[in-house]
Amino acid sequence: MLQVDINKLEQLIEDLRSLLKDGLAATDIWDRSTGLSLAGYNAQPAAVALFNQLTGDLVDTLSGAGFPKLNRYYLLDLDADNAVVIMRHGDDLLQGALLNSKKVNMGILFSIAIPKAIDAVAKART
Repeated sequence: MLQVDINKLEQLIEDLRSLLKDGLAATDIWDRSTGLSLAGYNAQPAAVALFNQLTGDLVDTLSGAGFPKLNRYYLLDLDADNAVVIMRHGDDLLQGALLNSKKVNMGILFSIAIPKAIDAVAKART
C-alpha cells in the first residue's frame, strides 16, 4: 500500500510553481497503480491516465529492445511551445509537468526543479 504524505506533495507543487513561474502550466503527482492524482496544479486527469499507460509501454519497449532501463525522467518536445516532462519516483509514483518551453528556463528545470522534485517525493514517503 502506498504510504505518502500528501501535504509534502502539495508543498512540492507550490515550490515548483514558485521556481518555474509561468513556465509551469500544469503538474500532477499520481499513484501508478490507480492512475489517480494525489496532488496537482491545473490537474489533467486524462493526461495522467494516458501518461501512466505510455510510461509502462515505454518501459516495456526499452526492455524488449535490449536498451538500458528508463531512469528518473523523460522529456517530450511538443508543438506550440509546449513540453512535458515525466518523472519517475520509483515504480509506484509518477509526476508529469506541462511546460511552456518559451517561458521555462531549461537549466533551472534540469539542475534544480527535477532533482528537487525527486528529493521531495522521496521525503514525502512515510
